[in-house]
Amino acid sequence: MPSPNVILIMCDQLRYDCLGYAGHPLVKTPHLDRLAEGGVVFDTTYCPSPVCSPARASWLTGTYPHYHGQLANYGPTRLEPEKMAVLRPDAVTLGDVFSANGYRCGIAGPWHLGHDHVPQHGFEEFWRVYRYQGESRPDILFDYFDEVGVPNIYQSESGPANSTVPIEKRRIPEIQRCGLQYVRIDDPRQQRTTWTIEQGLEFLDTKDDRPFFLFLSVKDPHPLIAVMKEWVDAYPLEDIELPATFKDDLEGRPAWLHTESGRLPDDVDESKFREMVAHYYALVTHIDDQVGRIVKKLQELDLEENTILAFFSDHGEMLGDHQTTTKRNFFEASSRVPCLATWPGGLPAGHHVEAPFGGVDLAPTLLDLCELSFGGPIDGRSVADAIRSGAQPAAIPVFSEVATSDAINDRSPAPEDLAARVMVREGSWKFNWNRSDIDELYDLPSDPDELHNLASDPGQADRVAHLRGLISQMVQHTGPGHYHWCAT
Repeated sequence: MPSPNVILIMCDQLRYDCLGYAGHPLVKTPHLDRLAEGGVVFDTTYCPSPVCSPARASWLTGTYPHYHGQLANYGPTRLEPEKMAVLRPDAVTLGDVFSANGYRCGIAGPWHLGHDHVPQHGFEEFWRVYRYQGESRPDILFDYFDEVGVPNIYQSESGPANSTVPIEKRRIPEIQRCGLQYVRIDDPRQQRTTWTIEQGLEFLDTKDDRPFFLFLSVKDPHPLIAVMKEWVDAYPLEDIELPATFKDDLEGRPAWLHTESGRLPDDVDESKFREMVAHYYALVTHIDDQVGRIVKKLQELDLEENTILAFFSDHGEMLGDHQTTTKRNFFEASSRVPCLATWPGGLPAGHHVEAPFGGVDLAPTLLDLCELSFGGPIDGRSVADAIRSGAQPAAIPVFSEVATSDAINDRSPAPEDLAARVMVREGSWKFNWNRSDIDELYDLPSDPDELHNLASDPGQADRVAHLRGLISQMVQHTGPGHYHWCAT
């Protein structure tokens, strides 16, 4: 059999449970449900970092942030080395490996890893990257809106949506100040995921004799949430239930959680919040529709049988859990993500990997399926042999790292902010080591909502010491970099 093609579809801020195949009672994702039925589902996947740029760098390199060096979100004004907002120059990505081995490589959507206006890391031949270009450079997506004559809803008088312009200076309804800005659109061409998929279809239509690697970087359902009215109408507000932890006072949890920008006020308008959720659900269904277009194109071109398609999200979304929106913490809704892989010609259908799966494991697994490897230091492991045979890989600890919001948002380059927290999941236990606050320990089977922090329980002292030891071993494997404080 010739070398398999690979398509990587990375969403941004998609919850692990907001999919039909994951058991959500409302969200409609028929195309992804069919992919799950025909492929391998990693039931308990954790992102390498619950924030965009560090997570994306990890998914593409198989390394944790302490090694690849991107500890904060990239922006074109964040190039100073001390800000740790750019992928280290010698990092090896999936694009580098596939390109070096004769694959035709392409990317569409945000890169978000540094110098985004410059084609790089094996994707030089097909570089359709928008956002984070810098004020003096054109943006291919914004140019498209001008060309087809549709309003650009991702840009306002006070700057692009989700820009560094303070939110209080944007014309945004009060409920949307909670972190999930949304807008109705009149023309589907205004939608950025639609544009991204169009680029992917063009890449497939221009295929040559080489195997290909296509990276579709889908910015949604990250705000700005842009949807058509009929998409939202599929989710009546009376059907939307608020999460069980919607009113969580966070007693016994770290103090920093109370001051995060996504923290909802006690008097939040619940009806308006449901409306926000309906827009989020509608956008997830739109993403599903667009994934269906890619699958259909593979079928039309007789490529489906020998194409590996992986779908996942860089990190999750709180969506009201623990009275919070957005991400940047280690609660399940923020750190856990959907992840599946299909390959009709090489992977079994309907196989579920039950053990926790690390985001750093996907890249080496995909390369192994193609009989390739990074050839250098990585933190992840391949589970290719296990999933090929429909077996369960051995259960090992998985980790995640994150900075403080001050570091992520370019307010502080201090090492203690850039390397602030580490999570480990081993078996049923999740432990969060917080550099400058109390730690957290949860027994997830008995406390799935993570309400009872057991870290200070004297009866758990040995377990806490053991889990700290796992974190120490992990950061020293390829680091520790700025995470030296937990390399004890």
